[in-house]
Amino acid sequence: MRVALIINLLRHQNRLRYGLSEARYDEQVSIGEDDRDELIKELLAEAHGLRMKNEQISLYTESKIAELVKLQRELLTIRDGFETVVEQRNDLEGKLALVNTELEHLGTIYTAMTDQRDRLRGRVAEVETSRAFRIGKRFIRFVPFLKEHENPSQ
Repeated sequence: MRVALIINLLRHQNRLRYGLSEARYDEQVSIGEDDRDELIKELLAEAHGLRMKNEQISLYTESKIAELVKLQRELLTIRDGFETVVEQRNDLEGKLALVNTELEHLGTIYTAMTDQRDRLRGRVAEVETSRAFRIGKRFIRFVPFLKEHENPSQ
């Protein structure tokens, strides 16, 4: 009904009838001044409503775009931080490789020194069990002044 009234109003304002025949005045359409004013008010209200809805959609769109820009900045910050973390991890992995290599080297040195210590302990045990060492110890006990001169560097 409303659409028909709007179409009739447009026909009335243009005083034409649209169709295949030539343009002529449609005498069957009669719209009163009150109806016409009411239609104009409704059209203006509808146009205002559409403008307001357009404004709301624009505000909503702008707010969503602002959120997206903010999120994009945050993502860039996070990505930069992630790249920094990856660089630090790579540096630490390189340092860890060096420390592991040095640890293996120190382990080898420790094993060699332990073997040397064990050989020297065995040699000292052999010397201490020898007859000459035991005789020398007894002799020093009988002649104590030799003990003082035993080590001339002191």
